[in-house]
Amino acid sequence: MLDADVRKLLDTVFAAPPNASAPDVTALRAAAERAPSRFGAAPEPVSRVRDVVASSRRGLRVPLRVYDPLPSMQKPLVLFAHGGGWVTGSLDSHDRLCRMFANRLDAAVVAVGYRCAPEHRYPAALDDVDAAWHWCREEARALHVDANRMAVAGDSSGGNLAAALTLRLRTRREAQPLLQLLFYPALDARAASPSYDEFATGHNLTAAMMRWYWKAYAADARHGDPELAPLAAVDCAQLAPALIAWARADVLRDDGLAYARRLEAAGVPVRTLECVGMVHGFLRWTGAVPAAVACIEAICAAAKPVLHGNARL
Repeated sequence: MLDADVRKLLDTVFAAPPNASAPDVTALRAAAERAPSRFGAAPEPVSRVRDVVASSRRGLRVPLRVYDPLPSMQKPLVLFAHGGGWVTGSLDSHDRLCRMFANRLDAAVVAVGYRCAPEHRYPAALDDVDAAWHWCREEARALHVDANRMAVAGDSSGGNLAAALTLRLRTRREAQPLLQLLFYPALDARAASPSYDEFATGHNLTAAMMRWYWKAYAADARHGDPELAPLAAVDCAQLAPALIAWARADVLRDDGLAYARRLEAAGVPVRTLECVGMVHGFLRWTGAVPAAVACIEAICAAAKPVLHGNARL
């Protein structure tokens, strides 16, 4: 059963979904930027918030926003990739959410302003997240974070990028994150699981729109490329432990749950957390959906002990 506040939004604000046959990218992006002020709670104060630019050895310059709730103290770091179908979203669209995570996790949160499709196709977004990850490791001392307690996180398409980063790091034989936090992630480019049929319309993100997002991002890339679609990975061993938060009424429900099973079968510690009564995108609706705050609290309660070395997943 859907949360009553979620049901109200679906019957009003989200009653007319975008035209997936010819979506207006400018309008989609504008709506994503307006969402926090319409549905988000007031931005929480964080001790220190600053915008920086990460430079990579490959010449990339990636905008970042650093949220530091404990200045000058050693702390974990969470690299966060925003959702939006790889097309929409920005440092501003997920600012409120990143503040909430920083405060509740007692961790530095570094949000990545990666390049978006369709102007920048796969693997541009992943390359930017990759560059941001290595910059954070190199700047750990200046950021007052513990380089051995770094996690990667993301919602929806950002969850895709977080999971894909762990696969890329493994290919390079580089250290894995301490934890991967995947919130209703998009992981299967085939976009044909039962949840796509079950929740094709009427639950915010439509099946048709999600398929358009995949096409906009992937372009001509192979759907079987694991760095595009992590569920295509043949081997999921030796990846970072994963906390996967999912909503039952979501076209991407099966992506997250299938990935959890794949990781678990490969011996990777996994915890799944159902966000009861929610639909896709709810993490940014905290002002209009009080139950969304409870879900964020539950996510942080599960992740915080792991990030601070007090427990395993």
